[in-house]
Amino acid sequence: MMRATDRMERSAKETWLFGLTLASAACTLISIAASEILGAAACLLWIALRPGRPRVPRYVIPLVLFMLATIASLAMSPDPSRGGAQINKFVLFPMGLLAANFVSTAARAKWTYRALMLAAAASSIVAIVQFVLGYLHFKQTGDYADNPVILARATGFMGHWMTFSVGEMLVWLGALPAVATLGWRWGAPVTVIGAGIVLSFTRGVWIGSMAGFLAVVSALPRKLLVALMVPVALVALIAAKPIYQRVSMSFGADFAPDAGRMALLKAGALMVRDHPLFGVGPDRIHDEFPGYYTGHIDLQNFFYGHMENNFMQIAAERGLVALAAFVWFMAEIFLGLWKLRRSADDLVRMAALSGLAALTGFLVAGLFSYDFGDSESLLLFLFVVSIPFGLASREESRSII
Repeated sequence: MMRATDRMERSAKETWLFGLTLASAACTLISIAASEILGAAACLLWIALRPGRPRVPRYVIPLVLFMLATIASLAMSPDPSRGGAQINKFVLFPMGLLAANFVSTAARAKWTYRALMLAAAASSIVAIVQFVLGYLHFKQTGDYADNPVILARATGFMGHWMTFSVGEMLVWLGALPAVATLGWRWGAPVTVIGAGIVLSFTRGVWIGSMAGFLAVVSALPRKLLVALMVPVALVALIAAKPIYQRVSMSFGADFAPDAGRMALLKAGALMVRDHPLFGVGPDRIHDEFPGYYTGHIDLQNFFYGHMENNFMQIAAERGLVALAAFVWFMAEIFLGLWKLRRSADDLVRMAALSGLAALTGFLVAGLFSYDFGDSESLLLFLFVVSIPFGLASREESRSII
């Protein structure tokens, strides 16, 4: 049996590690530099303090295989010097282990959801102000480049609207079940986050948010749903005109972003055909795409640095071996969360629903963007989906869930 003094010492160590981990996760919504510094500090302190044997979720096995497949793809690349950044991103993956090991009590989980909601709400408030000011400016200039619905969208604290909107989506979906446990007053920041998502005008995130919501809606109290969704619906109603403008553009025959996505998918399929096992090499989509492009739109009119689709990006860039590992990785997360949603513990069940909603939204939004390649999105995703594993394995010295 562990002595009382040993338990107190271990708890103190874990408290420090939890604080750094939570700060790193919350900072993904504000500053990636701060997030990475805090995450690195948490990992180093974990190694130094060694509070106990680590708990390792089963999804780590396919994740390691994905990393090995990436290394193999880089080794087979005609220009390995171009793909070093993808290897460097491996340092982000411990975020899931940090969450699974140190967001491991009811109190810590509640602090976690509160902190994420407050950080996301603050970012949404900034984005809402940005949109309003941007829209007024656009009404004065009429310049297409100033349109906050298309090219000058709100970014919150982030540098790009896609990074902002995916982060807000992950927190919003994770927070929906959490409000039932934290109390109704936490519905206010959730509503603000939802408004930020609406005014981000990022269609893929709109679809991902709806998919994540539908994945868990049957398990949420009806009164809670009304309280959370009606204010967001009112925001959407107020912004109906620009929303209609944004959606209607999607049905244009030569709308460059959508035509570009289709061209990317076609070219990606050809890349997979020619390089099935290891892909064209990490960070080489931009170099290879012009040779596979057969469309009529000027390449300067759309971005082709990546595939705008998680699955096609990995398949074309790193090959089918890496894609299989990626699919297995996501499947392991899903199966683990699906099992935990039936837990007798209310908090574990709530956290599992939060993880399922975030996972669904992330995968669906990832059909329209390469959110797995965005550092902020990846860190926050790993953090949110790993929390239930830590809560479920609290009493075990080592857990393979």
